[in-house]
Amino acid sequence: MKLSYYMQQRLVKRVIDVIMVVLLIITIFPIFWMLFSSFKSNTEILLGKVPFGRAGNDAIVLEARGRSLFVFTSDGALNKFDIDSGALLKRDSVKSMATSFITDDQNVWIGTADRGFIQASIDDFSKRRVFPYEFKNFDINKVVTTVMAQDNKNIWFGVQQKGIEKLLQFDKEKRSFDKEIDFSCDLSPCQATSILKYGNLLWIGTNKGILAFDPSKNSVVRTYSLGQLGLPQIDIKNLTPYNGNLFFTTSSGIYSFSPSSGKILRSFTAQNGLLSDRVNAVYFSGGNMYAGTNGGLSVVDLMTGSVKNFEAVFTPVEGTKDKRLVRADVFGLCSQADSFFAGASSGRISKINISNSSADKTYLVKDGHMVVRWRNYIDLWKNIDFGLYLKNSLIICGITMVLAMIFATLAAYALARFNFPGNQLFSVGVLATQMIPSIMYLIPIYIMFTKLTQLTGFPMKGTYFGLIMIYSAFFIPFSIWILRGFFAAIPVELEEAARIDGCNPFQVFWYVVLPLAVPGIIATGVYVFLTAWDELMFAWVLCNADTMTIPVGIRLFVGNYQNRFDLMMAAATVATLPVMILFFMLQKHIVKGLTAGAVKG
Repeated sequence: MKLSYYMQQRLVKRVIDVIMVVLLIITIFPIFWMLFSSFKSNTEILLGKVPFGRAGNDAIVLEARGRSLFVFTSDGALNKFDIDSGALLKRDSVKSMATSFITDDQNVWIGTADRGFIQASIDDFSKRRVFPYEFKNFDINKVVTTVMAQDNKNIWFGVQQKGIEKLLQFDKEKRSFDKEIDFSCDLSPCQATSILKYGNLLWIGTNKGILAFDPSKNSVVRTYSLGQLGLPQIDIKNLTPYNGNLFFTTSSGIYSFSPSSGKILRSFTAQNGLLSDRVNAVYFSGGNMYAGTNGGLSVVDLMTGSVKNFEAVFTPVEGTKDKRLVRADVFGLCSQADSFFAGASSGRISKINISNSSADKTYLVKDGHMVVRWRNYIDLWKNIDFGLYLKNSLIICGITMVLAMIFATLAAYALARFNFPGNQLFSVGVLATQMIPSIMYLIPIYIMFTKLTQLTGFPMKGTYFGLIMIYSAFFIPFSIWILRGFFAAIPVELEEAARIDGCNPFQVFWYVVLPLAVPGIIATGVYVFLTAWDELMFAWVLCNADTMTIPVGIRLFVGNYQNRFDLMMAAATVATLPVMILFFMLQKHIVKGLTAGAVKG
């Protein structure tokens, strides 16, 4: 079937439209991907995960009350299950990072790295109050975990982060932080990995040993280093009192510590029958010690020393084809009457029958919330001096654009309107400067800067003036060549008419020629600004810490800031905004300028 002429034209137009849409998608996809990646975590970017990840929902704290089982997970979720049926009765989430929980009769207290310190009602999770806190040199991305302890009046809260040796004391009655505890001592620098109020002292487990802090004296009264305790380099976690002693978990087993003698009394490791040396939690009930390890649950009879292990008692991770019970990391432990509950990784909970070594019932917490890291943009400005890079780029590129347009406009008009000896040779010479790769100028310019500084005492390297001068020198020749075409396209008759009306040469240029050339000047100026904005090589060599531009600052994210690709994407997105704003503000002039010099006369 032969198509008519008009059908052929419509078909061609549709094909062209499709091709243009595809090209548009290809063009904007890198910008979209950069923006999308700026809201992801650095780990997800490194692993190449395309969708947003979900927060880990490990069941870290379990508590049985009546016929209800409360399960608190590492993503900040609060869950209430019916013990008998296993039905989920209530759920809410604060969607937090590095989360810890403690409870009292009426409240759940939630310590987070990114959402503040939170009080939630045990009856209605949605009733919450948030109490902001502040640590000097606090960095959310460097917090390993948060730690808490309490008595009837106070809650002590801290974060495990390098460089922070402080705890905050929260008054339950006043509902406010009323005291800061500095536990720096002879073990410093150290980090709080666990805390416990026992007797009149606040015991602080660290990565260097154990500290005894007296709140009444506001000072550390005793310290026990790892070497003094005969322990390897480990973090002391989950300080738990039992029979007058303190038990704590580590990556090398469980240890019993005597507060009175300051010595390790007993150790429990894989050599004693535990499933693993890496112990996450410890719980005491009925003369038994329950140890949650990375391989399952171990139950130690403290009288006889016998060990009973429970491995395959947890449901597989959701999406796994094999439905048989499996091993898992155990983080939360609790008991009620004859029932024992163990919470594990990926929100899995088992009700374990200790007598017959089986799982009577399993529970599964919903997946953690989708992690969209809006905070990347906050961290970009808070932790890194990106504001300085942005200011430097705006100053250097803005002044370069203005200077280049002033000199290029005057030179281009002279070349387009006046015939003087060497006119054509100068025009060709201007264009010839662009034939030499810019990297060839790098070493000569660096030597020139050094010599000028030595001769004049005027600093060139690491100053705004030096980089603006170099950028202007590079962009003026090409700008002259572009603007020459714009001025040549303006009819000479308009200038002659203005001279007949009495205008002098400067008035002709200022009132007649320049307004007509504005679209071309703007288009060329935008080109100069964008090129200077993206330039890295000369800025990298000729800047110092005070004059770094955005490309240099983004480059430093690889290496100097631990390869933070998430912040790099956020920085690139912020760096794109001024360019996009400039483009959309001047797009009409840019479009006119692109075609203004296309036809002469």
